[in-house]
Amino acid sequence: MNKNDCGQEKTPFLDALVKYVKSNPTALDVPGHKLGSFHTDLSRKISNVFMEYDANAPYGMDNLYNPQGVIKEAEALAAKACHADHCLFSVNGTTGGILTMFVACLDVKDKVILPRNVHKSVINSLIISGAVPIFVDPEIDHTLGVANGTNADKVIEAMDENPTAKAVFVINPTYFGVVSDLKRIVREAHRRNMIVMTDEAHGSNFYFSSKLPLSAMDCGADITATSIHKNSGSLTQTSFILTKGERVNFSEVRRAFAMFSSTSPNAILMASLDAARKEMALKGEKIIDKDLSLASYARKEINKIPGVHVYGREYIKEQNNSGVYNIDETKLVIQVTGLGMYGYEVYKELRRIANVQVELGEVSVILALIGPGTTKKHLDNLINGLKELSKQHYKAKGSRKIPSYNYSYSKAVVPPREGYDAPNKIVNLKDSIGEISGETVMAYPPGIPIVIPGEIISSDAIKMIEFFHKEGGEVLKDTTIGKIKIIDRSRWHLAKEFNLE
Repeated sequence: MNKNDCGQEKTPFLDALVKYVKSNPTALDVPGHKLGSFHTDLSRKISNVFMEYDANAPYGMDNLYNPQGVIKEAEALAAKACHADHCLFSVNGTTGGILTMFVACLDVKDKVILPRNVHKSVINSLIISGAVPIFVDPEIDHTLGVANGTNADKVIEAMDENPTAKAVFVINPTYFGVVSDLKRIVREAHRRNMIVMTDEAHGSNFYFSSKLPLSAMDCGADITATSIHKNSGSLTQTSFILTKGERVNFSEVRRAFAMFSSTSPNAILMASLDAARKEMALKGEKIIDKDLSLASYARKEINKIPGVHVYGREYIKEQNNSGVYNIDETKLVIQVTGLGMYGYEVYKELRRIANVQVELGEVSVILALIGPGTTKKHLDNLINGLKELSKQHYKAKGSRKIPSYNYSYSKAVVPPREGYDAPNKIVNLKDSIGEISGETVMAYPPGIPIVIPGEIISSDAIKMIEFFHKEGGEVLKDTTIGKIKIIDRSRWHLAKEFNLE
């Protein structure tokens, strides 16, 4: 154990929860099942343990929004493990963390520089905070049909063009494991007295291995939200909100945090954060070494299969630093177009023929994630499933050609908040081209919006929406299939202000 691990063997909140339940208290507080005394099909079909440990902030268990005891101690241990000054336990995921940081750090009309391929939670944060986005287009891999990181030169150029911007927001990493040159972006932002906020939903493992890209806190970012549940072993819906330095007022972060979280946070979720932090802080380097070894094995075997290809570190050089500064090799981005199949089809077929559930299927790729619980058997099942699909679908000549898919982001003419609040009407998709969107439309996963409130709806956006519907992809939006919500400019009092009459 090195000096940074001091105290990391403790799990103060988890221990307090176990002690409380084992004391067999008379439960005359909420929740109504009274620590598992009331049975439902959940307890009968799965386990009653979930109910038994589902306590709601009893005496001695501390309060998430004013921690003075075991939660305060557990959060301090997490902050230390992640090289941060402060940590908050989020039971509303990184979505809640991003909402928190935007409201805590930005006021109405404040400008924030950010990539356009942000998650829907960021768009919602812009709407709620009233901040004005300065979008920087990410670099696109048109062969794979995915958005990569943002070239640092473009971000710095946006800083120079918008010297009054209050903050810069960076994805670290993208859904597909690509990182931008965050350290350089932080250095340049801080030179201009700008706050750096990051989305690390898919990068919690960065904090626990020297062989992965640098974490936001190690790059000097001011505030981040990181999904411990995604690749560091806690339960779904749990994340850390981390801050470092003096540019962000932590009391304001805590104040905003309380606005976006339940007043009845789930104790089991918080205990899972405490337990996962201990495991990763003490054993993370070894665990991630295992993950990287499995990833190397999977790449080698998958690349023997006709019709599929998974990229490794050579991808960095191939992209020539075009928004690909580094990659997380525990994410397997597998190109499947050589099979003559869309990624959506491979996603479904792997589950049908091999009972393998991968993270997502896109147009040209599928994404498989390796984490602390991944075994060689898991990857062998994936490899065997891909082999079977190759036997069924791969043809050296004459296989169905899958077109490369080009992303093109719509032009924003109205800030998201104004676009969301404007009077709207619902029209057919084909009649919306050239109109201003009044809603967010996204493919899920990964939850990156195709169009957001305030953007001009382009023909490319409509083609993308129609494509996802046709190929069985899940499209999330307010309206039904074939419809979209647009701003009704004839009824909008701000139309003249934005020259949109």
